[in-house]
Parts: sequence; structure tokens; C-alpha cells
Amino acid sequence: MLRKMLFPTDLSENSFKVLEYLDDFRKVGVEEIGVFFVVNITKLSTVSGGIDIDYYIDEMTEKAEEVLPKVTQKIEDSGIRSEIIRPFPVGDPVVEITKAAENYDFIAMGSRGASSFKKILLGSVSEGVLHDSSVPVYVFKEDMVVNSLFDRVLVAYDFSKWADRVLEYAKFVVKKAGGELHIIHVAEEGSKTDDLRLMEESIKAEGIEAHIHVESGTPHKAILAKRDEIDATTIFIGSRGVGGVKAMILGSTSESVIRRSTVPVFVCKRGDNE
Repeated sequence: MLRKMLFPTDLSENSFKVLEYLDDFRKVGVEEIGVFFVVNITKLSTVSGGIDIDYYIDEMTEKAEEVLPKVTQKIEDSGIRSEIIRPFPVGDPVVEITKAAENYDFIAMGSRGASSFKKILLGSVSEGVLHDSSVPVYVFKEDMVVNSLFDRVLVAYDFSKWADRVLEYAKFVVKKAGGELHIIHVAEEGSKTDDLRLMEESIKAEGIEAHIHVESGTPHKAILAKRDEIDATTIFIGSRGVGGVKAMILGSTSESVIRRSTVPVFVCKRGDNE
């Protein structure tokens, strides 16, 4: 289910945050990690003056060839197979990452922790990948500190088909890692509380320690409050997969959770693996 992982990196320390959780990935069945670097020339368009693009490409390629073998060695030392994906594409990282991800089960990538309205408008590589990827994306921000990734998994559940899908991923990792599964549903009038209790019993019958939490209020605030209350080590959430500037500005529950979460967030969109 999560056998092949794509690890995009821009060679920054922030992007290497993912590597702190290699043991956790191995425990849940990750067998192979593709290390992916894109020579990003999109940012050159914002630089005034003459730029020797060929020199820049050669310089970044040389740097990647120096750094990435150390990354793959670290991955191999954890017991997971690893390969550097060559040749390094030149272009837009979002386009190249989402294209490469078609051969993988999910993406795990770093995202800078700072958040502002300016950043929301301008976007970032991680936000672009979240909007465009056809496979789940696991987001790790630079300021996150979690000892064991799958000890207490919090799943946001709203009875949608993408929530059903992300729940399957969460059950899978919890069962593999031996952690706890916490499911939060932000109730509206006529909420299906009985269905949630039946779900809880069904999951427990699979040998999983499961807990249902029914809350009220603004969904993303309720999810983040529950994360703090139970000290969740990661959040799994579905997303309708709406993209574009309008969605970035208006936001959604999943985007609000990602931007404000203090733990890694696994995002599964409508259309993933369909």
C-alpha cells in the first residue's frame, strides 16, 4: 500500500526533515525510496540581469551529485532500498515531482514552516504538489518534532469517499506500527453518531486500538485542538482536491490543517490512485 515512496529534495536542510522518520517508514512497509532532485529554473525569472542558465544548471547538478549519494546511503543504512532518479530534470519542480510520482505510492516532502497571506497567494512547491499530485502527499515542516510517527494517528473523517480512503491508509499504518487510531468527526445537525460507533467496533475487531471523537465547531480548529488534546503524532486527512488560486485564497479544511499543524500531515485527495 505504501511500498514505494518518492522523496523530492531541493538539497536544503528543511527538505531532509523527512529522513528523520526512516525507521517509521520501514515499519509500515516502505521498501523503496526514490530520491528526486529538480534543477529549478522557474525562480530565475525573478532575478534581474544576465544569468548564465547553463552554468547554473551545471552548478546545481554538481551539487546534487555531491549531496544525494550521502542521502541514499542514509536510507540504505535504515534498511530501505534507495535510488537517485537520474537524469535530473530541469524545469518547474511541481510539474516534475507530480510527473515522477506516477510511479510511486506516495510522496513524502518537506515544507517550510512559516505561513503568511503572502505565501498563501504565491504558493510554494509543497502546496503546488499537494494540489496537483495524483498520489497521497505526506508533508513534514521544518519545525516539527515527533518521536514516533505512528504512535497516535488522528484521522479527520466526514463520511466522504476520500475520507474513507484516507482511513484505510491510517488503519494500515497503525496496524503495522502497533499504534493508536483516533478518528475525529466534526458534527453537524443530524450527524451519524451511530454509524461512527459501528465503525469503531468494526475497526477494533480488526485488532486496532481505535477511538472515536465527535466534536463541534469549525472543522480545522476542532481537528487541531484534538491533536493537542491527545498528543497525536500525525494527522491523516482527505481533500476534495480542488486546486488553483481561488482554493489557495479561500482555503479548505485540509489546507488550514496543513498550514497550522505541528505534526506531519498525510493528505489523500479525491482521485488518488483512481
